[in-house]
Amino acid sequence: MVFKKKKDLEINKTWYCIGIMTDQGLQDEEYDALSNRILDSVENVVVISDLIRVNWEKGKLQTLNERFKNPTLSDPCFIINEFIEEDIKRETKLLEKNHKWKRFFGGLSQIDYLEAENKATHDFDKSLLYTDDVDKVIEYLNK
Repeated sequence: MVFKKKKDLEINKTWYCIGIMTDQGLQDEEYDALSNRILDSVENVVVISDLIRVNWEKGKLQTLNERFKNPTLSDPCFIINEFIEEDIKRETKLLEKNHKWKRFFGGLSQIDYLEAENKATHDFDKSLLYTDDVDKVIEYLNK
């Protein structure tokens, strides 16, 4: 996962999250090549995540497909969402509320928090673009 530092984010600029979804996950070299190509071409991306299709609920994937009229996409495909910091805060608070004893005893790991953030940043109900063309991703983000 690639993150930009909070202090680097301009307040009045729209920031985006990109999920690179595959069936089996990307090799490090593939992930680096795709994320570097995007990051070198645009300035408004905060998070780029490697998403593995089988790790997502079927209902969420169905919602994504229905939203974009069941596209036939190759591997990898790209999902763009707007980065909304309030959604991440809400998801983190929900995690801490649902696991208050784990939190109290220091049992919540960094992975738990990353999963909550991933859930908030890649909410398929709010996705803006779903494509298998990295050039379309770059074009959309440069608008």
